[in-house]
Amino acid sequence: MNEGTGAEASGTRAVAVGTNSGVVSTGDHATIDARTFHLPAQAARQPADVSAPHGTTNLPAPANPDFVDRVDPQASLMAALGGAGPAEPLVVQGLGGTGKSALALEVAHRLRDRFDLVWWLRADSASSLTHGLADLATRLAPHPVLAAATSAERAGWALGWLQAHQGWLLVLDDAASPRDLAPVLGVATGRYLITSRHATGWRRLARTLPLDTLPADAAVELLMRIIEPEGPDEEHALACLAEELGQLPLALEQAAAYIESTAISPATYLERLRSHPGRMYAATATGREADDQRTVARIWQLSLRAITTQQPVAGDLLRLLAWYAPDPLPRDVLGGVHEVLGEDPFAVDEALALLHGYSMITLTRQTVTVHRLVQAVARTPDPADSQRTSQAITTARERATLLLERALPQNPLFNVPGWPRWRELLPHLRALTDQTPQDEKGPHTAGLLVAASAYLQGDGHTSTAITCAQQAVDLHTQLHGPDDPATLTARSFLASAHRAAGDLEAATPVHQQNLADHERVHGPDHPDTLVARANLAYLHALRGDLTQARDLHRQNLTDMQRLHGPDHPHTINARANLASAHRDLGDLEVAITLHREAVAAYERVYGPDHSETVTARCNLAYAHRLAGDTETATTLFTRVLADRERLYGVDHPLTEVARQFLADTGGAGDH
Repeated sequence: MNEGTGAEASGTRAVAVGTNSGVVSTGDHATIDARTFHLPAQAARQPADVSAPHGTTNLPAPANPDFVDRVDPQASLMAALGGAGPAEPLVVQGLGGTGKSALALEVAHRLRDRFDLVWWLRADSASSLTHGLADLATRLAPHPVLAAATSAERAGWALGWLQAHQGWLLVLDDAASPRDLAPVLGVATGRYLITSRHATGWRRLARTLPLDTLPADAAVELLMRIIEPEGPDEEHALACLAEELGQLPLALEQAAAYIESTAISPATYLERLRSHPGRMYAATATGREADDQRTVARIWQLSLRAITTQQPVAGDLLRLLAWYAPDPLPRDVLGGVHEVLGEDPFAVDEALALLHGYSMITLTRQTVTVHRLVQAVARTPDPADSQRTSQAITTARERATLLLERALPQNPLFNVPGWPRWRELLPHLRALTDQTPQDEKGPHTAGLLVAASAYLQGDGHTSTAITCAQQAVDLHTQLHGPDDPATLTARSFLASAHRAAGDLEAATPVHQQNLADHERVHGPDHPDTLVARANLAYLHALRGDLTQARDLHRQNLTDMQRLHGPDHPHTINARANLASAHRDLGDLEVAITLHREAVAAYERVYGPDHSETVTARCNLAYAHRLAGDTETATTLFTRVLADRERLYGVDHPLTEVARQFLADTGGAGDH
């Protein structure tokens, strides 16, 4: 039997089937293209003459008993596929494991009565498509000669049948390439439902329906359909497990099956997942060998293998991104990633596009986002996976740290214009520092924690600032010892964080120890020693030891002017601190003079709109109010409130302080 227009067997009459569409077999693979196939006349009837009995289907049955309704996506698919008139093909697109196939199967089962034929085809390769179409031909026209024909010939007959009939639904599951489906989608007389990990390439072929992970309540419901919780504690553990697994349906089913099979508690599974993620992401339930190919680790390993075959740098990028938070990461953080990777920018662009095309990341013009489970797998070493060697993962973490250090704004405690950037990057910094193994945390990790503590103190998040500073102190002490300058700096931020939180009992011994250590290690005139003295003086003022605070601030101002000159930031700050000490003691004439000098110096060095200048102006206003000069105080507080609304926003705690000061002075508090 010959394909195409080749010689025919003697005594037969050629009959064209599958007009303008067919399948070409080349070696072990089959690809679809536009051809006419010829079969002997007795082999089968023309496709147009064969009807499909109502209800003809090969759908996997039954539908998933643990399926959790996806209300909105399911309604959209039902409406589009069940309506009258022409309909463009639909693609349910998303990350591997989001439940695309389960949703398609559920919808297909619900629509069975509306179609004469509902046929499920694996579309992960052109060869799979060919064999699926060949099986359709055999079902519709089980003639012995057609049954004995090649898969390509039977597939061509099936395409001809689809073109000649209406009232059918074709489900193309796990489509590997939009390009492979183009000839099949050209048969536009029925309905198509496609599932695919590919996010791109569909614009002229089909309408995409992105599928995200489950909502939190639906994820817990899915777990509880398989595992019956024994009391409120297990219900809570299941909720924590659903969150840890990022509400990914495949991961939830995998975890539930393992828990059910091994009879361990959800809390135990969660503990093992956190301590041994690599093993748990690859673990299947006992006796369920068929699930070995459906674990999250296996699915993404195959995807990444296909991606890195096309663009090797994509694996480097994914491992790097795995160390950040599963929140949107500003793309400009990756601005210098080509230099870090030793690649050209075009290769990086192509790698990001490829990862996005396979739904391994979500890419916009502004951000890049990776699902938490993809990250967890990508940063977990696996000796059997060449993409996840220990060295490759360590290198990725070091690169992620370098990029984040470059992206963070400087002077985080006082650089208010940089705070919005800090708010964007802080989740990624915390994820990177938290996920770095304890024995691999080094000076870079400690430096990130100190910088985070500084920003968090400035922005009013004192509890987290204390946590970050304490971690930095412990790490620097472990790495360098208690007297290292980096350790002393970290301890200074820890003391300031306790003080900012109002915990003066915790702050006092740390501040006192800091000053003693700086004087012993650096000497009395070292800049860090003077800063430590200023911090202790400020603490004395908060504790009501006003005379001691004033004397320390006066000594600091004298030393700062001698060492740095009148316009150095430390000198200006020392003058402002001494002014506040005189104010607190009731020496308002001296306080107002010093505050006015501080404002002028801040304006001269930092500019009139800098946050430090605004704070100095607020202190001057407060001194005028205490002196009974409410007119001057009101004018200054009005300006301070306007500046803080512009710098911090209308709801920031510092803005509210300025608003209250203005109201208490008799000004327009609702400015």
